Amino acid sequence: MMPSAAFRSVLRLLPRSTGPRAFVAAFLGFFLLGAAWSVALPYDGPPDEFRHVVRAYGVLDGQIAARVNAQVTVPRSLVPAGVADDDAASCMRWKLDVSAGCVSAPAPGDESRMVETTSGAANYNPLYYAVVGWPLKLAPDFTGVVAARLLTCLLTSALLAGAVAVAVRLMPGRGPLMLGGVLLALTPVAVNLTGAVNPAGPEIAAAVAVWTALIAILMARDDSKGTLALFGFSAGTLAVLRELGIGWLLAALAVTAFGAQRERMAELARRPAVRAWAAAVAAAAVFGAAWILLSTQGGIPAVGKTTNAVPQGTELWVKELTHRVPFYTSGLVGLTSYGDVAIPFPLTLAWFVAVGALLVAVARKAGVRVLLQLAAIVVGGYLFLVGADLKAAASNWWFSQGRYALPLLVGAPILAGFAAADRGLVAVPRQVRLMRRAAWVLIPAQAVALWITMIRFEHAFTSRHPNLFFLFGETSSVNPFSGAWTPPGAAVPAVLLGVAGTVALLTLVYRATGSGPISDVHSVTIRERYIRIS
Repeated sequence: MMPSAAFRSVLRLLPRSTGPRAFVAAFLGFFLLGAAWSVALPYDGPPDEFRHVVRAYGVLDGQIAARVNAQVTVPRSLVPAGVADDDAASCMRWKLDVSAGCVSAPAPGDESRMVETTSGAANYNPLYYAVVGWPLKLAPDFTGVVAARLLTCLLTSALLAGAVAVAVRLMPGRGPLMLGGVLLALTPVAVNLTGAVNPAGPEIAAAVAVWTALIAILMARDDSKGTLALFGFSAGTLAVLRELGIGWLLAALAVTAFGAQRERMAELARRPAVRAWAAAVAAAAVFGAAWILLSTQGGIPAVGKTTNAVPQGTELWVKELTHRVPFYTSGLVGLTSYGDVAIPFPLTLAWFVAVGALLVAVARKAGVRVLLQLAAIVVGGYLFLVGADLKAAASNWWFSQGRYALPLLVGAPILAGFAAADRGLVAVPRQVRLMRRAAWVLIPAQAVALWITMIRFEHAFTSRHPNLFFLFGETSSVNPFSGAWTPPGAAVPAVLLGVAGTVALLTLVYRATGSGPISDVHSVTIRERYIRIS
């Protein structure tokens, strides 16, 4: 009785209503998980972090108008031995059998000794770095790196919480599957990036918010000011973060507009608030496009992880379809860090089973228009990955990772969840049961991904390509509290934050799918009101 009573007490502390309280509950869960990633990984443990740290310091130091691989002057403390822009000069990047203990600690006074280094992100739009980079200017060491990670986590958590709040507002009369679609879009790979100095995390979070807001506004006829503001802020953010952001935004607009009614589009076009936000988003897109042209950022850079094993001709296509495409797919969910740390295969499979079941059910029953929308998202995402990879292969290297297409692909589970709920393809009680069962597998998978990645950097694996289905035979220890390198506080803060974030998200799901009204005013659909009156 006592544990049950305590759990109910925790539930009462968290919101089950729409609006600000739902936003706070989701923000808490995502921030705790992102903060766990922020304090758990070593410097340059998240993907390409060194390059983005150098760019962030440079922006705050006035070194803004940089071009590809430009020299950036930074404190020596941000370039310790074992960390560098070049893969070959990094002691642990792409080397799973080497722990983070190979990275040396900065010497006393290195914070004031300036050196020149390159950054593969030297030409990226400076806005993100201006927001998160100031701790690096104040404390150019690992403390500043963690603080910059946490600022990224604040931004991404706000965007994701906004998307969850909108999904919860649409639940009355429909059921929780749209919320389920949002949570399915946030794979461990996406959450891993929320705690890194890297604009890829905010880009994915902004895309989740854009898709959710657009579906609510165009297809669910949500006229709330908050949803419109979420779209405006997230769309503007998406347009300026990375060079493909404008393309992802246009794709989301095109796909959702295809599913909207013409009168709805005309109605929105007449509203002054919609016009104002559209103008703001357009201005952000113009700025983003201008920066791309100014910095010569367009196109795939001519640098990357080179290899002599890239075949050509027919063999290239065979390699692409039999090896690279499965690699992209796994990289959407189960490959963290540089795309080389795999979570246990059963958890990755469970995630794909959940997403696949939702997409198949909707594709079969929701009609041709929804089918075409989902096909455009999925096929478009994979065509981008394959096309970019083939272009890079011509220069004898591989480019694509699955996470690169997540800003587009996250739209598939969100749209499918909305269509299934809005069209009554799954009864509401069954939606609740499915959501709760899936939550007990998929949300703890976030903590497992964190644990596996911590083990990689603390103890390393005995193979460069371990089969993590049999994890315990691939590393000297699975203890996250010890190793050749350990996070601050001997990993205790990271583990506690990860557990707290997992519990918070589980509680949020249970609260949102609980019996009784889920909003302050028990709203119902027009059809339900008609049935009750009659």
